[in-house]
Amino acid sequence: MEQQTVITSKDNSLIRRYRRICEDKRYRNTEHVFAAEGLRLVCEALQEGHCASLYVTESAYEKYADQLRDGITKPVIISDALGNYLSETEHPQGVFALCYTTRTSLGKDSLRRNGRYLVLYGLQDPGNMGMILRTADAFGIDAVLTYQCCDVFSPKVVRATMGAIFRMSVIDAPAAPAIRLFFEEKGIRSYAAVLHPDAMPVTKSKLGKGCAVWIGNEGNGLPPEAVDACEEKLIIPMQGNAESLNAAMAAGILMWEMVRK
Repeated sequence: MEQQTVITSKDNSLIRRYRRICEDKRYRNTEHVFAAEGLRLVCEALQEGHCASLYVTESAYEKYADQLRDGITKPVIISDALGNYLSETEHPQGVFALCYTTRTSLGKDSLRRNGRYLVLYGLQDPGNMGMILRTADAFGIDAVLTYQCCDVFSPKVVRATMGAIFRMSVIDAPAAPAIRLFFEEKGIRSYAAVLHPDAMPVTKSKLGKGCAVWIGNEGNGLPPEAVDACEEKLIIPMQGNAESLNAAMAAGILMWEMVRK
């Protein structure tokens, strides 16, 4: 990489744009980019071809230049002080990137008949969202559909995915009745994860190819219209005293059941 002029001002247009993309969901959506921070995350963005622009502090440039070489020929070099200004982590590494978004909208070509899918309906916690996307990537889930959830491209979610955001297919979905029509067209059976006396223990379910598991809001679970859009209700049997599991933990167990058969 060729050395560039060092940016030192917070008022520089490139710095203002980076900060705005971090903070403004609408602007992220308009620009079709999101922010990523940290050497590992940015290297994954470079390797997956999602890096639109690279920001590196002077000290990080000297330390990591060889690791950041692929994909970007002219990084934006910023002062170490600006790196601390941009960082949202306790121990900044001085490596930042703007990356192309990977989100699509649900359409007739979004799904395949034997696919395995997760529907997140009203999920709001960025940590849960990030962990679920990371787990879905690990288990080879075909796509994660989201409806009225927290922004999957917010900095907190992106960090929590540990790079899965660059590989996982994330689909913006309409409300439950429309999702069901798309699934029915592909022969995909839907399962609602609920705390309900009529729910089937997941250990007795027929999860596998051609299925979708629906996970609801952390506090309220799935609303009636989402439960009604599913053919089956599922519950994870528990022997302890806890009434329910964390959404990300429950999703992980259910995804394991989806892929192990």
